[in-house]
Amino acid sequence: MAQRVSAFFSPWETIFEANPQRILERHETITLVPMLLMQGALDDDVLPAVQRTFAETYRAAGGDDDFELFEGAVHEWVAAPGPQTDRAREMVKAFIARHVTR
Repeated sequence: MAQRVSAFFSPWETIFEANPQRILERHETITLVPMLLMQGALDDDVLPAVQRTFAETYRAAGGDDDFELFEGAVHEWVAAPGPQTDRAREMVKAFIARHVTR
């Protein structure tokens, strides 16, 4: 994964410029679209505290986000069938239904 990331962010310093958290902290003019953030509580790749901070910063900037922490879930938890994945799918459907106009 590190090789793919470094290939995309070339030169490497652009990773900091493109970081969504930093964009919000710099108060850049951006479009804040409704956002659904679903986070595994046991995720050790993208830490739950990092996602929670992003959700709070997004809301403080005027964005509308739904942040949901899934207890007992790891990084790619939605890849496996089960009640948590079913719940996540229903949340996505409801989120889209609330934010898409026909």
